[in-house]
Amino acid sequence: MKHLLIIIITLLASIYSSAASPSGVGEESTLPSPLSVPDSILPYVLKEKRAAYLVDSSSNCQLRRIDAQRVCLLRHVMTPEVETICYIYDNQWQLLSTQSFDDITLTHRPDTMSQERYEELLHLIEFPLVEARFATSAASAEEANQIPEDPLTLSLSLNVPMITDEQRKQLKEILVQKNVKWNGETFKED
Repeated sequence: MKHLLIIIITLLASIYSSAASPSGVGEESTLPSPLSVPDSILPYVLKEKRAAYLVDSSSNCQLRRIDAQRVCLLRHVMTPEVETICYIYDNQWQLLSTQSFDDITLTHRPDTMSQERYEELLHLIEFPLVEARFATSAASAEEANQIPEDPLTLSLSLNVPMITDEQRKQLKEILVQKNVKWNGETFKED
């Protein structure tokens, strides 16, 4: 767990250090510095060393501003398939909420498929892992730091580990991608 926090902070440091402050934008629109993360979140690392850690290849993060007061951090764990955890922080790195997307159905039975076949395919999904990505990618760290004009949107997809290539091919018939939008409190389906 401590290692994951170090990875998150490192990624945040790289995003923050490459971001140029947009001229004419107040302090509220700037992402909080990774160096300002409280000791309670990262207790064993000196503040001066927090930006020096390397990002682990088994995990990475994406960071976007939701509004002037909140930041969305998507942590992607890459083993055995990508799974995402969504954290909402304020500008002082206080965790406001953690959001899971397990309640969103990411499968759909095509009209041409029998209910029996659909249920057969659903049984292949023993360990569903939801992956979330920002629906629009930021071209730069500066762009990720800007307050979006429209509500922040995430694109969700389902990853299924421990299946064969043939089973994965069959599952593509029923797996769907869905978007969720920030409604002021949480991410909800369109």
